[in-house]
Amino acid sequence: MGYARILQDGNGNKSGYRECDGEVAFMPEQQSYENIFRRVKIDMATMEVLNHDFIKDKQRVYRCGMLLRGITPEDFHVYNAVYIGNHQVIYTPYGNGKIAHPETFEVLDDWKRDSIFPYSFGRDEEFVYFFTGSTDTQYAVKLKACKNPAAFCVLSYKYAKDDEHVYYEHTVLKKANPETFVVLDDLYARDDKHVYLGNRMFEADAKTFVVLGNGYAKDRKHLYLHGFVEKEE
Repeated sequence: MGYARILQDGNGNKSGYRECDGEVAFMPEQQSYENIFRRVKIDMATMEVLNHDFIKDKQRVYRCGMLLRGITPEDFHVYNAVYIGNHQVIYTPYGNGKIAHPETFEVLDDWKRDSIFPYSFGRDEEFVYFFTGSTDTQYAVKLKACKNPAAFCVLSYKYAKDDEHVYYEHTVLKKANPETFVVLDDLYARDDKHVYLGNRMFEADAKTFVVLGNGYAKDRKHLYLHGFVEKEE
């Protein structure tokens, strides 16, 4: 018996699949007592490792070593760090993303940060979606407040807007004006009247508010740390 090698995806990242003497199995490194071993039937000549969980050949697609019955490998591909699939189905890292119209699905960002808890906005012809790995929800959450997906755009980090609302992740930011809303850094954002840290609006003078860095910011009256008044200037 030969040496089992860990298969890598197209970006050189280790997958959960290993090959030995022409046979392939899903056998990921475990951080618990569980030992997973699932041999897959695959054509080595057309095999493509997509990411840690997914592998395909010219006839089949597998997720975590289990055959996805009825799913064609045609156009089955990685969209970004969150979404993978094709015109039939879209998956998140935790399972079926429950995208209503996978045939029209597109991702709207490709952030490289938060690799432990990847997140991403996406949309199809009817809905906008948000997924974050910081929850155990397998599906992408629909942004029900968005009535015009074509107008939806990602601003930066986890902020986005459409023609009616501003969003932080899948939450509508209260009172935020999409026409004047700007993202200042990974923490702070503002419009012409309000200042926000994530999804929290706090009292500050929007017209004179500036970010200093490392969580600090100021306006004409106060110094702030993470959205709270630090001291009087």
